[in-house]
Amino acid sequence: MPAVMGNSSKDSMIAKAILDSHARRVGTELIERTDNLDSDAEALFTLNAVILSHDGGRDPHFVYANLAAAELWRMPVSELIGMPSRLSAPPEHQAERASMLKDAAGSGVLTGYAGERIAKDGTRFMIEDATLWTVDYPQGPGQAVVFTTWTQLPKQ
Repeated sequence: MPAVMGNSSKDSMIAKAILDSHARRVGTELIERTDNLDSDAEALFTLNAVILSHDGGRDPHFVYANLAAAELWRMPVSELIGMPSRLSAPPEHQAERASMLKDAAGSGVLTGYAGERIAKDGTRFMIEDATLWTVDYPQGPGQAVVFTTWTQLPKQ
C-alpha cells in the first residue's frame, strides 16, 4: 500500500490532527480508528473521499493531500503538498474561496459548501456538499476540507 508521503511520524501526526479536529469540530469520525496511528494515517490517505488541508499562513499552503485529492487535481501528492491552496481554485473564484475560508475559520466548521476548482491540466470541476473545518496543528490552526461529490464542468 502507498505510504503517506513516506509514512513518517510527521505525516502520521498531520493525519492525527486532521482526524482529531474533525471529530471535535464536526462531531463525527472520518474513518473507523484503530489503536495504531500509522494504520489510521494510511486509512485517511486511501479514503474514498477527497481530503486536503492547508496551514494557517497569510497565503496558506497545502500540508496534506490524500490519494483522492491527487487524482482529482491530476497531480502527485508530492506536488500538492507545499502548493498555495488558493491555486486550487480558478483565479476568478479565489476571492469567493477566501471569503468561505474566513467564514469557516470564524465558526470552526462550515458544511454544505460548493465551489469551482481547477486541476493542474486546466480541467474545472464543482465541488459539492463539502465540509471545511479548523485543524488544530501544533504550529497553529489550519483548515481541512472533505467531500465526495463533484461535477466536471464543460471545457471553457
